[in-house]
Amino acid sequence: MVREENPIVDMKLEKDMIFKVNLGYNKLKELFIDETLDEKSQIWGPDAAQLLAMALLGCLNASFLFCLNKRNLTIDDLEAHAEVSFKKIEKGYIRVDKIDVKIVPKSNDLATLKRINQCIKRMKNENMFFEETCIITESVRQGIEVNVNVEI
Repeated sequence: MVREENPIVDMKLEKDMIFKVNLGYNKLKELFIDETLDEKSQIWGPDAAQLLAMALLGCLNASFLFCLNKRNLTIDDLEAHAEVSFKKIEKGYIRVDKIDVKIVPKSNDLATLKRINQCIKRMKNENMFFEETCIITESVRQGIEVNVNVEI
């Protein structure tokens, strides 16, 4: 689940269009975001669209497991896949058009399978029950206010 303590992200230009994020976690000290368009270069890390897809997958997977854990149920395995599609707007710029997500939980336990069906039940707003607790997905769907300042 998403920590709600107003996270801060700091980034520094490494070279060209490659940025370094110092995370300071035990397993992941730093992350490189690679926005280079040169297909011949060695890729250093994910690009912004992949990070957005990862954020959606992470939050949706956590929300799905949270729905199961409310009944003290667990699954044997979970796989997830996200595909980002783009569109060109009138001015010629590229924008994210949609992100298709597929979540594949695996379980042979009958109680867990019953709860999975409850978690994926569609609500009046067409979202599945478990989606309601995903902070990232619902924020992206509704739009997020972004304030940008450039200091020189």
